[in-house]
Amino acid sequence: MAGKRFTVRSRSIRWRQGRYKGRRGSSPRRPPKPRPVLDVVIAVGASLIAAFFVLCMAFSLLGAYGTPLYIGYGVMMSLVTGGCLVFGPRDRAGLMIAGGLGVLCVAGTLILYGVRADVHDHPHANERPAATGKRE
Repeated sequence: MAGKRFTVRSRSIRWRQGRYKGRRGSSPRRPPKPRPVLDVVIAVGASLIAAFFVLCMAFSLLGAYGTPLYIGYGVMMSLVTGGCLVFGPRDRAGLMIAGGLGVLCVAGTLILYGVRADVHDHPHANERPAATGKRE
């Protein structure tokens, strides 16, 4: 019933009196070497993936509520960029990802605003051709 402790002294079995004698001689680890090329590749990849998912959600907003594509994309992408700045890490890679998201937010919103006339939210008319001669 006593478990790992003595019932008389209430100390652990392996407890010894004196100073702590653990890990002598181990030096603290050095921080890893900076790898700027790998950081840039990861930042670009993460930013493009996030922009793709935001674009998919903007298309969903267009179909469900009729929100213009550039407004839905711009608002959601700015929320993602702000969330990355507020909740993300403050190291170089985190700031590079936030910068990439900011650039994609501005560039994507401007591009979607420029092509807004070409984006249609109505479904295609799937009617029978008049030349078949069949009437219902």
